[in-house]
Order: sequence, then structure tokens, then C-alpha cells
Amino acid sequence: MPEIAVSVQAEPTDLKSWLALAQRLEASGFRALLLGDHPGSGASPMPALGAAAAVTDTLELGTYVIQAGVREPTHVAADAATLDLLAPGRVVLGLGAGHTPREWSDIGRERPAPGERAERLAEFVEVVSRLLRGETVTLEGGRLALSDARLDDLPVGGRVRLAVGGGNPRILRAAARHADIVGLSGLGRTLPDGHRHETRWTLTDLRRQLQLVEDEASQAGRAPVIEALVQAVVVTRDRGAAAAELAERLSGASAEDIARTPFVLIGSHEGMASQLVRQAEEFGITSYVVREPAVPDLEPVLALINPSG
Repeated sequence: MPEIAVSVQAEPTDLKSWLALAQRLEASGFRALLLGDHPGSGASPMPALGAAAAVTDTLELGTYVIQAGVREPTHVAADAATLDLLAPGRVVLGLGAGHTPREWSDIGRERPAPGERAERLAEFVEVVSRLLRGETVTLEGGRLALSDARLDDLPVGGRVRLAVGGGNPRILRAAARHADIVGLSGLGRTLPDGHRHETRWTLTDLRRQLQLVEDEASQAGRAPVIEALVQAVVVTRDRGAAAAELAERLSGASAEDIARTPFVLIGSHEGMASQLVRQAEEFGITSYVVREPAVPDLEPVLALINPSG
């Protein structure tokens, strides 16, 4: 059976429950505790992850994902390397292009077009990767400019794992070339509200993205982990009915798409375990991210797929 990892994206509300969650995830065999990055409308990830480092020993800690559109790469790399001081070898730095308009308007800027956001993230990924390897970086790119940037007096050398998520082909190519983990969300174009997205759950879309990543990674001599963001977890004995019900609530996804996509987990605990194993064998997807409410439903699934964990 292939090794399958499940991480949890969560948000702290207070210290006690946050630390208890980190300890629960570690004891239950989850891979990582992850925190998003929405400046001005959510918790800042690095302080919270640093606190979780103090009460865990093996649980990985990471961002899912840093908003590269409004952050600077040297600062982000330094934050990740600092967290690695507290949790050596356990840090996963997730990077994304950003999409919420307020995060730009709060700093007096307009949200760039999708292509511009993708271009900045591609440059951002390369720069952060190089900084975390200990390189000195000078760049005059289309979206970023750095002069002799480096990380002094911080651990470097590739200990921080890099995860890059998105659906834009340029982002996926950059992820395949530089990231340890390529994250697929199953989401397409950002809708006009700046928050919701189109769903892209057809097998055609999935296989196209997987092939792009495989081709790019092969050219670079790499083999990154493929990860999927699970958008819904439904425990049921009637998988078909649950898929049909989800299809009624989601635009752009048929019941057939939902029944076959890796972006939704539907079924009994045994059925979900079988689904994860099948997807590892069929698609090469061996890593998943779920949101905190799904933790109780995934604990018995983890016990089935990784019984010795």
C-alpha cells in the first residue's frame, strides 16, 4: 500500500485549543498542521505555528498558503527559516498567488490580473527556494527585484520543504521545478467576489494538470509529491446519493465528476480509505489537505491506511 499523508488546515481561536489540536493531530497520525495567510482578516501563521512547535515533536508545521502577492520573498524565507529553528526539519512553506481583493486594497494597491499574479508567484517560488538553500540572490524580474538578498544567521540548506499550490499552468510549472510538494486545489477562475472559485473537477482537467507537472518535473530531474486540497468530506453509506446532493449545491460539477474527483472524500471510513489508495495508484496523489472540521472523520481513515502510524 502506498504511504498516504493527510494534513489539516486550521485557524487558532485561543492558545489552549490550538495547542490541543496540534497534539491531537500528532497523536492521530496526521502529517502536518497548516495555517492560511489572509492579512487583515485572519490569524498570522508564523506566531501560531511557533507556539505549536513547543508542544509537538514530529508533527510538521506549515503555511497553506502564504499570500505571495502582498508579501516579500526575503521576509517570507526568513520567517520560514526562523520557524525551522524552533521545529527543525518540520517546516512546510506553502506559497500561493493570492486572490482576495481586500489584501491588496488594504496596502493601497489594486489586485493584479490573474496572469500577473501567476508571474509574481513563479518568480517568488524560485527566489524563496534559492534563499532557503543558502544562496545570495540578485534578480531584476518582471514582478520582483532583489539585490544581494540572503539569509544570515538562520538555518538554510534545504531543510524547509516548499509547497506551491494553484491551477495556472505557469504556477504549476514553477511548482514542478522548485517545490517539494505540488498542491492541486481543483479550483479554477476566481469569481467576481474575489473569494469563490469555479470548480474544475473533471478527470480531463485533473489529468491535464498532472501531465503538465509530470513533464515539467521530468525535465528538471525531479519528482515532487502531488497533493490535493479536499473541499468536502462526507461520511455516508450511499456514495451516489451524496455525490448527487453535492452536485446540486455546486456549480460546474456533475455528480459523476464528484464521484471520481480527489478533491472530495465521500463514503464510509473504509470507503474513504479505499478511495485514497485508489487515487494514489491511479493519479499518483499521495498527500491531502483537509480542513479542521473533518478531523474526527479522518482519524479512523488514517488508522486504516497507516495502521502502524
